[in-house]
Amino acid sequence: RELWKTGALDIQYLGSHTSNLDRSFFVNTPAPGSGAIDAPRANQNFRVIRLIQNDLYADYDSLSLILRQRAWHGLQVNAHYTWSRTRDIGTNSNGGSSQNPGVDPFTEIEVVYGIADWDVPHRFVASYIYDLPFFRESGNAFLRYALGGWQIAGVTTLESGRPFGLTIQGDRANTGIGSQRPDLVGAIPELSCEDNPTGPGKINCINPSAFAQPAQFTYGNAPRNLLRGPGDIVTDLSFSKNFPIAGRARFQIRADVFNFFNRVGFGNPNGAFGTANFGRITTADPMRRMELGGKIIF
Repeated sequence: RELWKTGALDIQYLGSHTSNLDRSFFVNTPAPGSGAIDAPRANQNFRVIRLIQNDLYADYDSLSLILRQRAWHGLQVNAHYTWSRTRDIGTNSNGGSSQNPGVDPFTEIEVVYGIADWDVPHRFVASYIYDLPFFRESGNAFLRYALGGWQIAGVTTLESGRPFGLTIQGDRANTGIGSQRPDLVGAIPELSCEDNPTGPGKINCINPSAFAQPAQFTYGNAPRNLLRGPGDIVTDLSFSKNFPIAGRARFQIRADVFNFFNRVGFGNPNGAFGTANFGRITTADPMRRMELGGKIIF
């Protein structure tokens, strides 16, 4: 819908339901218990039996608000805000039963339907181009030629953090399945990070008192992807100018600056409960980077 002469607002809904996604799972996994792992396997002729079948599904819903500003006094803007919800049963087909330890792969698979790894509830992206008005009409030929006619273009992105889950070390259930989870003993905690006093990164992002090691020979009850990492804000800018050469030929010089404000985009905290690095953030997106270039346009 047109809001004013050069501006319009779009409202869009997009939804999808995907079915018959493939998965693999192990059907000869013993029940949790003491003793040798292989003794209680249902089929004693084999240790690991892996099945692949197509019965997973995923859902996506989104609502987008899109503001478009056509060229007005040298300014063009496209601004998109998207609220979305992504849910699925399994991240991929290669994780086997380790994606959902303790869940019967035939009768209980739907109980793990929940937040997908790539669920980003809020995302705002603004792209813009601005023709700087300075010195464009200057009577001084040097100022007009050297400083006039520059253009700034950029993209600014703000988005929610990515979900992640927790694991424990070892085989607490004594079943031979990895990536087992801790017990959730209280409310799901919010991330609350502290600066690392001895180096880069963040520490103490996850309250360890909200979790506990499962009882011996049991699986933990923490759901998958129950926490969400830090959000991200990044702005990329470019500065460019075209210098006429002859006829239609032009020489363009440009400077591209990625992560212009040099803001740290932290990764997700370490989710290995009970380890020294639990709750620590040791990864981040690249810091500011600049590129200079030139090209002939004809």
